[in-house]
Amino acid sequence: MSNNKKTIYADNSATTKVRDEVAEVMLTVLKEDYGNPSSIHQYGRKAKSCLEEARNNISSLLNSDEKQILFTSGGTESNNLVIFGISKMWEEGAFKAKEKHIMTTKTEHPSIKEPLEYLENKGWNITWLNVNNEGFIDLEELKAKISSKTLLVSIIHANNEIGTIQDLKTISKICKENNVFFHTDAVQSFGKLPFDLSTLNIDFMSISGHKIYGPKGTGVLYIKSINNLPPIFIGGGQERNLRSGTENLAGIVGFGTAAKLLNKEIIPNAQKLRKLQIELMEKFSNLNNILITGPGLEKVRQNIPIETFSFRLPGHISICCKGIEGESLVLQLDLNGIAVSSGSACSSNDSSDSKSVIRPSHVLQACDIPKDYIKGSLRITLGKDNSKEEILQIFETTHNIIENIRKKNANSLRHCEETQSADEAISERL
Repeated sequence: MSNNKKTIYADNSATTKVRDEVAEVMLTVLKEDYGNPSSIHQYGRKAKSCLEEARNNISSLLNSDEKQILFTSGGTESNNLVIFGISKMWEEGAFKAKEKHIMTTKTEHPSIKEPLEYLENKGWNITWLNVNNEGFIDLEELKAKISSKTLLVSIIHANNEIGTIQDLKTISKICKENNVFFHTDAVQSFGKLPFDLSTLNIDFMSISGHKIYGPKGTGVLYIKSINNLPPIFIGGGQERNLRSGTENLAGIVGFGTAAKLLNKEIIPNAQKLRKLQIELMEKFSNLNNILITGPGLEKVRQNIPIETFSFRLPGHISICCKGIEGESLVLQLDLNGIAVSSGSACSSNDSSDSKSVIRPSHVLQACDIPKDYIKGSLRITLGKDNSKEEILQIFETTHNIIENIRKKNANSLRHCEETQSADEAISERL
């Protein structure tokens, strides 16, 4: 890593740096407010007060009732609670007018995709909605395939890989017209986009603390009506009997603090990130053999000035490079002090597995990204602390790495061709 270059963190869709204010309040809880919220003595009462204050901070950011906020360990648990909770209720006969039919998209996060694949293997009818090349669903396809017999629709709000923002207002309206439960994975959009759940027909929403400068291991499931979900964890009765287990108080308070701090920052942060995003997208769009994935510049520019947010998550840039592996780009950028990520990943997380191969992202496949581009995916996700100087460094470094890789590939190909020609000449003389 070069000593004269500043290190840059640009992988904020993976996780964010915990804010100093959040870390401080968490440390206070760990050292001073360590009581069990279920205890009735003064330590327990203080812990309970901290818990409910955090609940109020998060509900305020959603414009919801604090009783609709259920604390979990993160987005994955929240998503699983909805899918397996609703399926459990159907199995127990709670929805006599419904069928084993759930609708989702082909571009969901694995914590939705894999549970639904599990149910599909158990005989459930799962409709996988198509997306266009920018990742948007076809609302007419949703209307055509949904019915009053459908049990649940689960559609991600902002895609983690390509930044596409789905139209929650229209989707929720379609679900309401058909009397179908609607769930959205809003892990990427919460704290980055303004929400008003009082105006949306959303039954369940999953969010997470570590995407908004809070701690890992904390999440929330918003539940419109407490009667619409059974408990998965049983024994203790915490979180209104829906999620038993002693609460992670320090993490929850940290999550609530992060949400409170963001309450007045969402619009300014998004405006700043939109400008940086457009500048970086413009630079990449001028390069040969580079494809911007997700919503393009034309749609992103339509969202200025920002009052409401649509099309693409602010600060999210994703590209595909022809003939280059994305993980190679990530590693070389890391050597240059820049942290980003790739949509294509090894099929095994075990580094000792010699058979691990690079597999393209299911999201990019659903968007019909060309085969010679799809494995070269790169995701750059900016946060509130990134600067214009940093995005210029990101672009210049990425551009140089891409050019160097292509030169090496060209030289290697030329060497192979020269070797083959020499071998053929020797064979002819023999």
